[in-house]
Amino acid sequence: MFFKHFLGEQAQVEVALARLEKIAPGETDLYLLDSGNSQTEQLSALLDQLDEQTPVALVNIAPDQAEQLVDKHPAIRGVFYSHATREHLLDGIQVLLEGGDWLPRVLTQRLLSQWRRMRQLAGSKPSLTLREREILSLAGKGLSNAEIAEQLCLSPHTIKSHIHNLLRKIGASNRAEAAFLLRGRLDWSESCHA
Repeated sequence: MFFKHFLGEQAQVEVALARLEKIAPGETDLYLLDSGNSQTEQLSALLDQLDEQTPVALVNIAPDQAEQLVDKHPAIRGVFYSHATREHLLDGIQVLLEGGDWLPRVLTQRLLSQWRRMRQLAGSKPSLTLREREILSLAGKGLSNAEIAEQLCLSPHTIKSHIHNLLRKIGASNRAEAAFLLRGRLDWSESCHA
C-alpha cells in the first residue's frame, strides 16, 4: 500500500494493486512486479501468465535473479535492484511508460556482449562441408541424429561426429544454437569447403 501511495503521489500515475486473474489484457500500461523474497521459479511462472505486449519491471530484485529472468522473458523492460533510490525508481518508471527500457548498467553490458557475440557468429562465414550443411539443415528442422542418419544413409555415430565438428567450427554450444545462428543460411548455394 505504501508503494501504491508513493507512486500515485510522486509520479502522478494511476496505480492499481490487483491479482493477475482480475487484470484484463490491454488494460495495463506497465506491470511492476515486486520480486522481494520470491524464488526465481515462482517469478518465472508469474511472468509466463502476463500479457507479453505489456512491459514488465522487476522491482526489489537481486542481480542474479534479474539476469536469469531477463534471459527467459523478453517482456522485462525494467529492472530495479533492492537498493534503488526513490528518484531512480520514479525516473525509470517514467522512461518505461514512454516506451523505453530501464536496466542496470551491468545487466545491459552483459546483454550487449551476448548480442555482439551472437551477431559476430551469425555474420561469420564458417567453412562447413556440404555434408555438415545437410546435417545442420536437417537438425534445424528438428530431426534427431537417428532420423538424420536414416535419411542420409549414414550411421548415427557418423552424424554425431559431424554435428560435433560443425558446432566447434561455428562456436555454438548445441545444435539449436547452431541452427539459430545460421538460420538464414541453412540452404547454402555456394560451393562447399572440403
